[in-house]
Amino acid sequence: MDLLWSVTLLLLPGCFCAVTVNVPSPIDAEIGDQVNIQCKPSAAGSPKYSVEWFVTDQYGDPQRIASYSNGRSITDPGTQYSDRVSVNAELSLVINDVRVEDERSFLCKVNAGSEGTAKGSADMKVYDPPEMPEVSLTAGILSVTESDAVEIGTCIGRNAYPAPTIEWYKDKQSLNPPKSPNKDLYMTSRTVREASGLFTVSSTLFLRPTKQDADSQFSCRVVYPVPGGSFSFMESYSFNLTLHFYTEDVNFQLLSAVPIKEGDDLTFRCAGDGYPPPSYIIDRIKDGTEEELYSGTEGIFIKHNVSREDAGTYRCHALDFDTPPEISLVREQSIFVHYLDPLSVLPQEPVTVSHGRDLQLFCSGDGSQKPHLSWKKGDKMISDTSRYRLRDVSYADAGVYTCVATVPEVPRLMKEQSITVTVEGVPQMERGDEVVEVLSEGSMVTLTCSAQGFPEPEIIWNPPELKSSQTVNGQHVISTVTMKASSKLMNDISCTARNDIGTAEKKFTLNMNPVSPSARPAQEQTGGSSTAVIAVVVCVILLLLVVALFYFLQKKGKLTCGSSEKQSLAQDPASAELAVELKSEKGNEQRGLLGSRGGGGQPSEC
Repeated sequence: MDLLWSVTLLLLPGCFCAVTVNVPSPIDAEIGDQVNIQCKPSAAGSPKYSVEWFVTDQYGDPQRIASYSNGRSITDPGTQYSDRVSVNAELSLVINDVRVEDERSFLCKVNAGSEGTAKGSADMKVYDPPEMPEVSLTAGILSVTESDAVEIGTCIGRNAYPAPTIEWYKDKQSLNPPKSPNKDLYMTSRTVREASGLFTVSSTLFLRPTKQDADSQFSCRVVYPVPGGSFSFMESYSFNLTLHFYTEDVNFQLLSAVPIKEGDDLTFRCAGDGYPPPSYIIDRIKDGTEEELYSGTEGIFIKHNVSREDAGTYRCHALDFDTPPEISLVREQSIFVHYLDPLSVLPQEPVTVSHGRDLQLFCSGDGSQKPHLSWKKGDKMISDTSRYRLRDVSYADAGVYTCVATVPEVPRLMKEQSITVTVEGVPQMERGDEVVEVLSEGSMVTLTCSAQGFPEPEIIWNPPELKSSQTVNGQHVISTVTMKASSKLMNDISCTARNDIGTAEKKFTLNMNPVSPSARPAQEQTGGSSTAVIAVVVCVILLLLVVALFYFLQKKGKLTCGSSEKQSLAQDPASAELAVELKSEKGNEQRGLLGSRGGGGQPSEC
């Protein structure tokens, strides 16, 4: 090519050395881009330049594709560049939509008038990255017993320029397979030029797999050149090999937490290292015989709610007929189940104790290990030993007592036994509210009686007509009445709690608050007038007694009557009023008292 351009330049007329050109080379461009190829002339003077750009046609002859003269760019018709090139004012060739066929040499010829002409050429290299690599894996299962390398899969990189290369990797490490066939590892490659001028490459990997390859990650890379002389790559997704290999080892595990206790669930897993996975049989060995518990390919066996009877030896047997007979595929697990026996509580449930007496509770138990015994009532721990003594029991001591057995070395292993204690005795009446404040006559008042006892006490109200409501909570009985306050019942209300053993009584006093006269109701004012009348009558009787006393003293000669005394008595308004009342209301008594000694004469002066 260089020789051809040299001959061409010699044939072109007007080649002088007064002007030179500088054309950078090579030029890198990606397909589809726009690229400028510079042609920079240099001369001693200041000539007016024009330029022509050439390429070599299919016959090896130079073919002009564009030119620039007198400030005008001209594109030559009838060439493959007629619609894609132009020349700018700097005399550079502008190529649009770079294509594969643009990887060639471009010649510029500069005319500097009297300074002569000069020529230069530039080589352009084009690039196009490939599409993402495709991997096509061999169908089926690969056997590790193969004696030669077998086809693993094919990696394809499409539509690249220049042609890329393909590399194979295992666990991110390059395999560097040779291209010549052998028994262990090699690859074959193929490169196809598409109609577009781009390249599609493919590589097929051949490998004699081993058992260790079952967990390996394989991939391929398409490596391609990029502008600037460097390389880049695209990597495929990772894939595993589906291998067929016989079982060489079996792992038999107990997945449940230890120590094991009664009520737990047991989970066994049997897993062999062969593929496809073998079938499994899980047995229990008891009294020298095998009891089959499970068979299948999952290798998982779960036994729920185990008891002490489930302790013993369990065996897993993997069934792989490709495994050599000298390899044993049997594994065993021995388990122990911790347990607690039922607890014994004394006295036996239920127990009734008299109020004020003592009671001792005792608990005993056994198990796979000696348990720790304690007592609780409700959620409250009351004793950290196997014995608990109740002294001078009260009704508050009645309830459910629970003996708790635990084994510190076996978490969550626990057993309980409860006993109900009943306290028997005379009802006990709760005190309080014996004196009840009442606003006024007729106000509503609520009275409550609360008693404890066993047998369950009955609460009776006095007066009997009081209507009560009653609630019972264990040995606690509460009775309530709601009534209108009455002065007749001020001190006559009581309640009595009784059972077969005895009774208890509680009395109530209603205390009515005094009310001012202005706030008294009409009926209370009427009651006040009646009280005043009674008071007047009492005063009259007292005055009569005084008059009788005077009469008696006069008859005995102890009292004399003078005119001044009579006048004083007549002038006293109270005496006059008294005389009127005496005449009107007690006429007969006065005549009898004030008459002569004979009983029928004229009244005396007194």
